[in-house]
Amino acid sequence: MRFLTLLTVSLLTFIVCSAQTGKMLLVGGGSEKNGANGWNVPAYRWAVEGKRVAIIGTSTGSLAPYLKQYCGASFAKEFAVATRDSADSQVLFDTLQTYQVIFFRGGDQYDYYQKYKNTRLQQAAEQLYESGGTLAGTSAGMHILSSVVFTAENGTVYPYEAIENPHNSYMTLEDDFMDFFPGYLFDTHFSERARFGRLAGFLAKYSFDHQANIIGLGMDDMTCMTVDETKKGTVYGTGCANIYTFSTPFQLNGNKLLHESLKVTQLIQGCTYDFSDGTFTMPSHDLLLETSTLEETGNYTILASGGNTLSFNQPMMTDFVTTTGNATDPVVIATGNETTAGSFKNYLLQQGAATVDIIVLNASNGSSASIAEKIQSAVKILFVGNTTTSVNEFLLTENGILLKHKLRSAGMISAFAGDDARFAGKTVVDNFYTEYASYYGELVFSKGFSLLKHSMLMPNTFYQSSMYENSATAIPFAMATDTLKYGIWLTSKNYLKITPVEGKTTLLGYGTDPVMILRNEGGKAGLCTQTGSGSSSSVPRMEAGFENLSFALVDYTLPYVMGNTETSSLAENELQHKIRIFNNPVSDFLHLESPFDRFKWSIISADGRILSEGVSNNKLLQLTLNTYLPGVYVFKIRDLKTDSHAITTFIKY
Repeated sequence: MRFLTLLTVSLLTFIVCSAQTGKMLLVGGGSEKNGANGWNVPAYRWAVEGKRVAIIGTSTGSLAPYLKQYCGASFAKEFAVATRDSADSQVLFDTLQTYQVIFFRGGDQYDYYQKYKNTRLQQAAEQLYESGGTLAGTSAGMHILSSVVFTAENGTVYPYEAIENPHNSYMTLEDDFMDFFPGYLFDTHFSERARFGRLAGFLAKYSFDHQANIIGLGMDDMTCMTVDETKKGTVYGTGCANIYTFSTPFQLNGNKLLHESLKVTQLIQGCTYDFSDGTFTMPSHDLLLETSTLEETGNYTILASGGNTLSFNQPMMTDFVTTTGNATDPVVIATGNETTAGSFKNYLLQQGAATVDIIVLNASNGSSASIAEKIQSAVKILFVGNTTTSVNEFLLTENGILLKHKLRSAGMISAFAGDDARFAGKTVVDNFYTEYASYYGELVFSKGFSLLKHSMLMPNTFYQSSMYENSATAIPFAMATDTLKYGIWLTSKNYLKITPVEGKTTLLGYGTDPVMILRNEGGKAGLCTQTGSGSSSSVPRMEAGFENLSFALVDYTLPYVMGNTETSSLAENELQHKIRIFNNPVSDFLHLESPFDRFKWSIISADGRILSEGVSNNKLLQLTLNTYLPGVYVFKIRDLKTDSHAITTFIKY
């Protein structure tokens, strides 16, 4: 009996050790390219060179001649396997025994799941792999190679559907097909179709249903990974292999998906990943980002929405008037479109706003005294209907500088509707509606107001499929190139509020969709350099890889802390210690009252130069300004006893 037991254990050990010794080629989709430098050719050659290749799908195509001509296959044949009977054919099984590579083409993975599961075709693929052969799959063909499969039984699922309800009828997952990658789920066309939220939804759905955590691999189109006999994968191509893992549970608010922090690793060409233990190498990540000290510290409140129209913004407008600050606070609408601003004004008045003024942001209004007065008196400012061109031109003017200073003052409340949400951050992407802008390396970035000085906001994330890649990739690309800590995706169905809560700069989300936040945890990063054709005259896609990101889906029930509110800043002291200017705007003489008995004062130009300074032993101060040119100036004082500060602006006419 002991001998039989040892023999059984030995046989089982042999079976386990001898199984799964083949190779894999995982392709995220996209068209193959000709020539030795094409994005896919080195990886495809690794898989098929000198070998007989069977291409499997429900129809035939042109992959067979391509593999022979450009990738070195000794022989390649297309097999149209469109029914369960044909998939279960003994003839097909016997034929596939003569091949060394089986390549599942793109198509509909539900066709593959329902027609190939538990057939001789599946058996042939598993035997080929276990005997040291190579399996490959692109797009739908890659989907079916993970142990947990999105079957698309009821059709595809869009990313916004997955985050709005991970239990929706389109989220069909199965784990009873092939089992080459235990504990993994694959998704494809990842950035091209902005599927980062969808992959999170898949992981959540499986976790809710099976009480088990799995790992997600989202492969970009025109990107692939070779996986050798030791389960070590190497990335090739124009985009990223995106690895999503998590340890804490997903949550739901109603149907809405929430999670505090999924770990995300984005690997670009040349990086490796071990499917056995999750370790990776990043030789192509040549940027070292230090983000540990970067915090959002502003002592003011920001609201920002993801949709442009008034109907999308009504919940935020109601919050802006009735919940944030006081309904009697004067409101200024800063706009580039007076018609749009008018409709927002009417709604704000309907919600109980006491006064609402409209100012147009353009260069010609940059020195208007009346606009300066409205900016100075505002407690709440709403931005709607602006373009990056008009905003940037206005910011160069005296009133533009005054506006930026006003927005940063302690206790200030600002709201940004739809596309204007971009201006709240440090970095603004200008042309994200332009089709294929990211793919062709044509995204244009500019500077925002930096109310969130380490962040970037992307509104209308899922506006239309032609710009999905722009909205998906602009944030991580800017995070790498501008060393940003946070990237925030908004949709037309939500808005955020960032406000001090018990000393913490806290983000709260509202609406049908969770607010999605990408956080740069520091470490290595790199930019994609491989072009589709491999030509150095082409511009690479605007994608970035990262060693250490985290991805959160939040709302008001799961607040997100972005830093410690700066309580010792000038803005906080300005709230406590106010300078009273008696004649603002001023002509030749400045009359003011200081909150301090003895203080040092400075007058600073709009471009930051100290023009004059002195010390006063009296709270009341009069200065002569007849040599000053018309414009906006900053007046700053420092208490010589307590070192407290106060700051304000005045206008010289």
